[in-house]
Amino acid sequence: MAIKESHKILAGQYFIEYQMSVAEIARRLNISEKTLHNWKKEGNWDNKRSQFLKSQYSTNQTLYELVHLIATKAVEDFKTDGTVPDQKTLYFISAMSDKLLKLKAYEQSQAEEKLEEINKNQAENKPEINKEDVLDKVFKALME
Repeated sequence: MAIKESHKILAGQYFIEYQMSVAEIARRLNISEKTLHNWKKEGNWDNKRSQFLKSQYSTNQTLYELVHLIATKAVEDFKTDGTVPDQKTLYFISAMSDKLLKLKAYEQSQAEEKLEEINKNQAENKPEINKEDVLDKVFKALME
């Protein structure tokens, strides 16, 4: 596989799965943003990213619901007739609860990183305001 093709695949993964910006991918892979925009368009990366995020959310939500249903049934069985859940059920609830907590923490950290990146990009693109220039313009406008 040519280097270009491997970079294209990696760039697509960065954009789709890791929600990295084109600018960040360009810096990381040392590829022009124009090339990445072309790859993004021809590979339909925006649609693939949207589908990936929907799928990821759906999978996570389904897992949350499954653990909740199994735990709820185990508690109800115990309350109604004193049936203690079998070892497999207890292990599943315990293992998945731990994984869900880690998944939630990971999702939170990813959201925070994305927010930081957005704020950083906005700060970098924000023009600096020179107070003296503003005062000069105001003064000139008042003098006219």
